[in-house]
This record gives sequence, structure tokens and C-alpha cells, in this order.
Amino acid sequence: MTPIGYARLIAIGELRVTPPQKLAYASSSVNRRIDSESQILFPNSVAFDDTPVGHLEFALRHEGVNLEVIDAAFEHIEPGDLIARLRATPTGEQIRRACFLWEWLTGKELEAGVSVRGGYVDLFPADRYYTAPQPTRAPRFRVRDNALGTPHFCPTVHRSAIPDDPPLADLLLEAQNALDAMQDPELYRRALAFLYLSETRGSYAIESETPSSDKQERFVQLLRRAGEPAKVDEEWLVQLQNVIVRDVYSQEASYRTKQNWLEDAAGRIDFFPAPIDDLRRVMADWEHFVNDQKRCPDVLVKAACAAFGFVYLHPFFDGNGRLHRFLIQHVLARSGLLGPDTVIPVSAVMERNIPAYHTVLTAFSRPVTRLWNYRRVDTEPLILQAPSSRAYRFFNADREVAFLHAMIKLAVREEIPREIAWLQGYDAAFAQLNDEFDLPRKDLSALIRMIQSNKGVLSAHRRKQYQRIPRVVLDRIEEVVREAFVNGAATSSR
Repeated sequence: MTPIGYARLIAIGELRVTPPQKLAYASSSVNRRIDSESQILFPNSVAFDDTPVGHLEFALRHEGVNLEVIDAAFEHIEPGDLIARLRATPTGEQIRRACFLWEWLTGKELEAGVSVRGGYVDLFPADRYYTAPQPTRAPRFRVRDNALGTPHFCPTVHRSAIPDDPPLADLLLEAQNALDAMQDPELYRRALAFLYLSETRGSYAIESETPSSDKQERFVQLLRRAGEPAKVDEEWLVQLQNVIVRDVYSQEASYRTKQNWLEDAAGRIDFFPAPIDDLRRVMADWEHFVNDQKRCPDVLVKAACAAFGFVYLHPFFDGNGRLHRFLIQHVLARSGLLGPDTVIPVSAVMERNIPAYHTVLTAFSRPVTRLWNYRRVDTEPLILQAPSSRAYRFFNADREVAFLHAMIKLAVREEIPREIAWLQGYDAAFAQLNDEFDLPRKDLSALIRMIQSNKGVLSAHRRKQYQRIPRVVLDRIEEVVREAFVNGAATSSR
């Protein structure tokens, strides 16, 4: 098989890039295009110009837009070769896209001296990619710039990766309707409070941390800031980071100024975040992506790209994971699809789906970490050669979008109804038992929680703890709790 397109560009330039999900080859064993999970096979008769520019045109036509590979390939493609090809075919769609990308990615201008003709062509094919609905026209090459971001931060998302069962707007409306259906204003208030608490505990649990009551309350107050109209920038993020980190020594005054890394339980390095030399420039364009309300209006795509993009860049030494999950709430809240105080307990659901969450994160972290050349010296890595930041700037967010939709769906369809049912069951049990028995409210509340969390049974240990209460009364409390919670249908981690 003969590598063509991106595969050939990677081989010619020995490009240090994360491997594309699929690579293209010309093969004598097929007579038409065949797509598999890892390859795209074309018959040997497929037409292509066996030059770097020719392979780039082939890739743009048949494989899509891989900005990471293209950006790396431009370090090995002479501008004159692009100009020569454009002069030969001034109406060619792929060469016009290639020339536009060269200027867009390098920040330089091609001295082509060519009068480009032909209709405008989309930079990203709109039938395959989710694109900016209001593209910018670039008349030099008659290209519509419909990228979601800028040359320093531009994630990509295929339309096929955006779930529509149901659309995110329908899910958020469903969540809001479930809360609004509660007639009792006090119950509504408590339901929101429990959702904030659930999201807080879930976010800390993912970090294997149990927050103190003070930290818990501070994070709840942070969640209440989700959706605030403040501009997302370094100063704003530093304020948030200072709220959620473990101690004052971990609080930052700015984005990090040194390289950081993450280790697994065995002390092996399993992730290098974005190289420090490019961090400030990339973060500036990440901020622009989050603040821009026009180029990426789809709330699901925006939330996934903003939140996961942030945690991949890892601009602080501590608190990145919790800020990443807070940013999901922030984008959802700014969408206008939820009430002003509503929070979707996404972290609580993620915490119960850690393997799936870990799979999404490692699908990005493992290949980019392989791009780093380093060796261990004592407890720290000696970095021999850091890669470009392009893998962090141009990541494909298909997995992230699909995962976030799944987590929001579980939060809306399972977590929120579970929380509401728990409150209703608790209130029903408390009201009935408070009428039947003259017990301190504190004891009655604790017994309901213990029985409910233990599947409707008060353990022998707890019975000893409450041996001052007659056995027949404890039996009756068990019975009422089971009935109120419909034999354990409303479960909770409280």
C-alpha cells in the first residue's frame, strides 16, 4: 500500500503530530474507496499529484481538514510551490483552501500575483463539520472562513458526532420543567440547593477529595456565579481558581509560568499540558473562543470545546479539573436555556461514570504526551524537546461532545428526578412520623436518612446507637420510610 494524503505528508516531513484517526493509502486490493476504523483505502488508479502540495490537495478533498497536520506540513512546504499550483489552477478549490490556510496559520502573506476565479468555497465543508453560521469571506482566495476558532485555538467537530436524541435545548427545557413543576416554593428552593451540593461533591469526588464544609460552601457560591456576564479572561479565572484550590499556597496570581505535568498512581508521567512557551498566546485565543457569541453558537459544542480545551491547556498548577467542570455550567447558564439559579449536576454523573470520563481524557492526553522528548531526573522530568502547541490548539472534539451530551442526558433524566424524588420522599416520611411520634427533629431526620440510604433498613449498629427508642418505634419508622421512598426507588448518596 502506498501512503497518500496526510499519511504521505507525515512521512515526507517526519512530522511530530498526533496520529490521525484514519490514514489514506492507495491499494491494488480495492476498486473503490473503502473506509475502516483506521484506514481509508483508494484504488491505485486514484488521481493525485505526488508532491507535498498535491498530497495536501488530495487530503483536503478526501480526508477533511486536519489543522494539526497541515500546520506542521507548512514548515516543509515551500510557499513558492503553493503559488505555482495556484497559478496553474486559479479556480481550483483545494489549492485556494490550502493557500488561505497557509496565510491563516502562518500569519504571513503569499505573494501570489494571481487573480483567483471561481465561486467562494467553504474552508470546512459544512455538510461534514459543525461550522460558524456566519462565515467571514476572504476575497484573496475566495474562501469562506467558517472555522469555529482562530489560528491559535480552533477545535473541530464533525456533525455526525453531535447527538440529537434529544437535542440539548430539549434536555435543558426538560430539566427546567421538572423543577418548575414543583408547586411548593420551599421545595423548589431546597431542590436547587441539593443540586448545587450534588454538583459540588461530585466535582471534588472526581479529584478524590472530600471538601470541608467551608470549601463546600465556597464551591457552591462559585457555582452560583455560573453564567455571570463577566468577560472570561485571566483575571476572572484567577479569581475562580483562588476559590476552589485546597490551600493558600496553591492559589495562583496568573497563568502558570513553568511547565507542569501529571503523574499516575505509580509516579509515571501520563500527561504534559500545553508547552509553556505558547501557553499565554493560546490561552488568549481560548478566551476569545469562549467570549465570542457568534462563531460557535451551539451550546453543546461550545461547552465541550471550552471546558475540555481548558483542561487540556491546564493553565494553572492546581484546580484545573474543577474549573473545567465549572466552565460546563458557565456555558450552559449563559445559553439562556435554563432558569437563573438552575444547575445541571454534570459532575455528579461524571463521578459515577469515571471510566468513560477517563477514556475521553486519555484519548487526548496519551498521544500528545508521546510527542514530548524527556527523561526522568530524580523526581522531575528533564525536557529535552517540547513539541509545538498545535496538538492542543487543534484537537478534534468529537469524543468530548458526545460524552458531554451523554452526561447531561443522565443528569436530566436520572440525577435530577432522583434528587426531586428524594426530597419528596423525605418530606412525606418526616411529616407522617412527626405526627405519630414525639421525637427530636434531629433524630428523626437522621433516622430517615440512615434507613433510606441502607435500602429501607436500619442497621444493627444504628439500632444500638438509638437503643433509647423502643424497638417497635424503630420498626414503624422503617416501614414509613420504605413506603415514602417507594421501596428504595428514590435513592441518593446523601
